[in-house]
Amino acid sequence: MIPSPRVTMLDVARAAGCDRSTVSLALRHDRRIPEATRTRIAEIAERLGYRPHPLLSALGAARRARRPPSLENGTTLAFIISANRKSHIRDEHVAGARAAAAAQGYSLETFVVGDAGLTATRLNTILLTRNIHGVIIAPLPEAHGHFDLEWEKFSVVVIEYTFTTPAFDRVVHDNYDGMRVALAHCRERALSRAGLVLTTAGHERTEGLNGAAFWLEQKAAPQQLAAIPPLYLPEWDAETFTAWRRRHGVEAVITSSSLMEQIHALLRSESVEVPGKVSLININCMPTDRISGIEQNNTGIGANAVRMVIDKLNRNDLGIPALRQTVLIPGRWREGKTCA
Repeated sequence: MIPSPRVTMLDVARAAGCDRSTVSLALRHDRRIPEATRTRIAEIAERLGYRPHPLLSALGAARRARRPPSLENGTTLAFIISANRKSHIRDEHVAGARAAAAAQGYSLETFVVGDAGLTATRLNTILLTRNIHGVIIAPLPEAHGHFDLEWEKFSVVVIEYTFTTPAFDRVVHDNYDGMRVALAHCRERALSRAGLVLTTAGHERTEGLNGAAFWLEQKAAPQQLAAIPPLYLPEWDAETFTAWRRRHGVEAVITSSSLMEQIHALLRSESVEVPGKVSLININCMPTDRISGIEQNNTGIGANAVRMVIDKLNRNDLGIPALRQTVLIPGRWREGKTCA
């Protein structure tokens, strides 16, 4: 089968009735081009199926930066996953990353460390042999995770907080904003006795940001939010949870997916009506979840990680950054059926 000819920027320019330089500026979101024109050209490019050529993009970036181009970094990106970390969140990260890579002419390939004997050393060899220098590292199973590659040969972006050393640029869910939004909905519903319950491991995986945000929001609105101490559980303990809930008269339980099923089942077994007696709020809802709470923008996190890696490749920015950047991606409130 003969492949279809690649749609070029000149094709887009002809369809849009403008010159090629205008298309180039518009697709780079240059503010010298009016917003309406940028939007129209982007829509035409999408309709025609235009995708930038990654090597030509690298050449263009080099010209704009007035430095020699780096065209040897390949057009495939690696998305590195741990064999012990499987979740809908990871799948959404991959989906967002793959779409963003394709939009810029790259392909994305997943590599599962620990699966079928794939060690970090073997992965390093595979990536270099295949000329893959752009790397996205998915969240690891535990906090303070680590593995070694020849980092000076790769452009790396990390998703979330679990990969801590070396300190690479990272894209993360905005945990503080998510907790602020969750507690704002509690205040709107006059649920002043909101309590936070997390696993110890989950608390550590976000560098304690959910707990810190919860405490700060309590301090900022003491008349609307009671000073209920968070409950951190090394493992699920129904007796400890029930004692904590009753002792503090908790009206709204804020937790994560790792504990939501156990908490919901326990409340049903105790004939505690949800949301009549106790509201439930999940800080990382699944898209199909009926639970109220925060739906993290996991596809957006994956997409932004890819864009950052491609930008690094275009600048030939390899190795450990001198100063790490952290990009925060906010989630959104999901109304659900469990918050009165």
